[in-house]
Amino acid sequence: MRSLRERLMAVTGGTPQSARPAPPAAQAQPFFMREHMVPLEELHGIEHVTLEEVRACDPLFTGVRLDLSRLLFLDTETTGLSGGAGTVAFLIGVGWLEERGMVIRQYVLRDYPQEGAVLREIAGLFDRADTLITFNGKSFDLPLLESRMVLNRIRLQVTQYPHLDLLHAARRVYKLRLKRCSLSALEEDVLGMAREDDLPGAQVPQRYFDYLRTGEFALLEDVLRHNLQDVKSLAALTGHLCAVYRSPQALSHAQDLFGVGRTLMRGGRTQQARACFKILGHSSMSSQARMHLAISYRRGREWGKAVASLQEMIARGEGGTWPYTELAKYYEHVAHDIPQALACASAALAFALNTQMLGGEDDAQAEALRRRIMRLKRKQAGMTARENQMKTGGTAS
Repeated sequence: MRSLRERLMAVTGGTPQSARPAPPAAQAQPFFMREHMVPLEELHGIEHVTLEEVRACDPLFTGVRLDLSRLLFLDTETTGLSGGAGTVAFLIGVGWLEERGMVIRQYVLRDYPQEGAVLREIAGLFDRADTLITFNGKSFDLPLLESRMVLNRIRLQVTQYPHLDLLHAARRVYKLRLKRCSLSALEEDVLGMAREDDLPGAQVPQRYFDYLRTGEFALLEDVLRHNLQDVKSLAALTGHLCAVYRSPQALSHAQDLFGVGRTLMRGGRTQQARACFKILGHSSMSSQARMHLAISYRRGREWGKAVASLQEMIARGEGGTWPYTELAKYYEHVAHDIPQALACASAALAFALNTQMLGGEDDAQAEALRRRIMRLKRKQAGMTARENQMKTGGTAS
């Protein structure tokens, strides 16, 4: 695999630094801009990310190519946390990769009239991007920026760019275990990057209002530091998530591996998903893993493997009535063995009744199983009648 330096040089046709936009001249800059450089070694392997890994993270990703030099990481700090027509992005942090590491620029409105100038600067950076990476940008940052650009007569449909939203990608892997998937929680529990003295996001809008009222720029330093960490974490989390899909067997938590397997299945990566589910066969997620494995075989019409998985679930006491019901469906609709289908449905009903609370009434599941049993009995009776009729007709002739 080529190094990041080689891949960047292949894209730019020269040194990677030639792709770096020059900062605006200070005298032509009505807004505040600060630039940082983050070394690659702090970004959890972002230089190894590939298009296939991004597609694995997000089965709905629309990009058809992935040049690391044309990734644009973006995070905003706004005057409101719920969006709306009056919400303004007063601080926009953007980052991109170069040979030395990740360049992060932060643009701040010194006052509202500077919004158009900042957005035009941001629009220029979008011109160098093929793919956007955000955290909840699909629902918040990008629609907000696009609407503010429209108001400032800037024609750029930022919501149409290929986009990896890390909030959704992280939830697919970590929600079962972590429950909450805020960026700060992922930094601490997944990346090992606990923040110190971080400004809570809920306080960010008020800090900006205080700055506008007093003119003391020092009030925004905590906001700038918060935003800088957000943008840096976008790159680190991207590198980490792609590494997870590169080697899912290295995951130490069963819930995370199950999330990866389920996402791979959703993206049509059947064999990779099955490998994850098989690893989970003797873990705390074994029941759910075997269930998804059986569903995979059923979808692939690999009936022998599907039946074996369902029978193993029953033998291990996993899945409740589900494996019995699935076997009943198989025997009725695929094997056309009505007596066996009836036996499986009856076993499912017995299981349901045995697991109900003492004195409890039949639940909807048990009632559905009763209806299935009655239908199968009618079907069996009809088949028996037809068989007898054929025998009778055959004797008469």
